[in-house]
Amino acid sequence: MPYTTIQQRQVYYEISGQGSQTLLLFNGLTMSTLAWGLMTPALEQCFRVLRLDFQGQGQSEQTPADYYPLPQQADDAAALLVQLGIDSVYLVGLSYGGMVAQHFARRHPQRVQRLLLASTLAWSDSVNEQIATSWGDAEQAGGADLRFNISLPWLFSSRFFATASAMLPDLRRISALTSWLAIQRIIGGVLQHDARRWLNELRVPTHVIVGDEDRLTPPYQARLLQQGIPGATLTILPGAGHAIHLEAPQAFCQQIFQFAER
Repeated sequence: MPYTTIQQRQVYYEISGQGSQTLLLFNGLTMSTLAWGLMTPALEQCFRVLRLDFQGQGQSEQTPADYYPLPQQADDAAALLVQLGIDSVYLVGLSYGGMVAQHFARRHPQRVQRLLLASTLAWSDSVNEQIATSWGDAEQAGGADLRFNISLPWLFSSRFFATASAMLPDLRRISALTSWLAIQRIIGGVLQHDARRWLNELRVPTHVIVGDEDRLTPPYQARLLQQGIPGATLTILPGAGHAIHLEAPQAFCQQIFQFAER
């Protein structure tokens, strides 16, 4: 299993595919590299696909902290590129990964050829704070199982519940694998996020996508990103909720391919 040491911590990553261009995928909040499984076979046909687990995720080492700052997660990813000898990437950030990607593009612009922000936030507003509080209350009252139940309406569309609910038992099991302490540390970084005042500093070609049924990172946030980043474009996916890597993987891949070809 590929690990590397960054800031005296073990960071887990995977790289696969035969393309000449590297596509770097940034995980959502409770995701690990495994969560891209519905998309990687298609992406590997065109790209060398690089995934990593951020601190607090998957197989990467965790260290004690009040929270994991988004800029630190971005710098860890940049350090990984240096170690792998990769000069620049097409960068795709999903949800939490989209927030990290904003910081990455600001702090390491020379390493980003194109930026795709999916189902993510320009800033953590008061609604997002209340959602985080409700997840914490659910964890205290009923553990991971209740927290999973509370999160479902925020993550998926009505179409998903009607057609793909058979996936839920496996998703419940996977969700329970991530410790609440790690999730708290990651959420703590999210609650500090507000890129509105510096989005206009980003100077990389940017595309924003969001599902029209995304309740967790709603379309108004996508519009803030599109309006704030010079030249950014926006696509709203009909009938999709927040977790588009699970309920709309083909549409997500198509957005990546089309943006890469522009």
